[in-house]
Amino acid sequence: MKKVLIGVGGLVAVIVVVLVVVWSSLDGIVKSAIETYGSEVTQTKVSVADVKLSLGSGEGSISGLNIGNPAGFSDPNLFKLGKISVKIDTNTVTQNPVVIDEVIIQSPSVSYEINKSGASNAEILKKNVAEATGGGGSSGSSSAASEPSGEEVKLIIRKLVIEGGKAKVKIAALGGLEQSVNIPRIQLKDIGKKSNGASAAEIAEQVSKSMLNGVTSAVSSLGVGKYIGKSADMFKDAAGKVGGVVSGAAGSVGDSVGGAAEKAGGALKGLFGN
Repeated sequence: MKKVLIGVGGLVAVIVVVLVVVWSSLDGIVKSAIETYGSEVTQTKVSVADVKLSLGSGEGSISGLNIGNPAGFSDPNLFKLGKISVKIDTNTVTQNPVVIDEVIIQSPSVSYEINKSGASNAEILKKNVAEATGGGGSSGSSSAASEPSGEEVKLIIRKLVIEGGKAKVKIAALGGLEQSVNIPRIQLKDIGKKSNGASAAEIAEQVSKSMLNGVTSAVSSLGVGKYIGKSADMFKDAAGKVGGVVSGAAGSVGDSVGGAAEKAGGALKGLFGN
């Protein structure tokens, strides 16, 4: 009996140790999951500075979440998402779907760029997300969160807000001159509710599309559309032709003025009998 008690005591001790280890490393697990899954969905480097979660209160925060630029652009990051605050309905953490009451993304900064070939980093990222998630609807990712039984964990987000965002815009055809614009506030409600929960891939696609559409809408006021799909060299050639036309026109005007001056001079000589 004593041996049995010792055995049970040992098992309890092991369980406690495991719980402590999991609890203490939960933030690290979430950080790793965001970086791994985020990189897979965007096909760029995703990094997180810090994750703090409290299972008791259901509140958490993520800071320093950066989404890298696709290859071929000057800035290392397309998105810097500032601070993200999360509130989870703790009554649903053992259910499927898990309900998230609120996600607030504060002061994100965006580096919108059109490179020398006329490609937009925002459009490339949007295409990457669509490819990784199956284009909208199905989870195209092999790393989607799942329970030990293999059942995919679904999520419902009651409210998601992105506010205080700014975008800097850089266009290679304009010599890399930077302009800045404010991103309008974005609010989404009941993500995944209609389908009784959405997969992580579906959530990623919806949020990414909303952010990228918001950025595209904001920068469109600067007239960036005419530079997409056209190389910087095309604009150089066009500028050169315009310069040639202007130069030729100026020369013609000069010749005309010179000819008129000669005629006027001859007439004056005639008046004075010379």
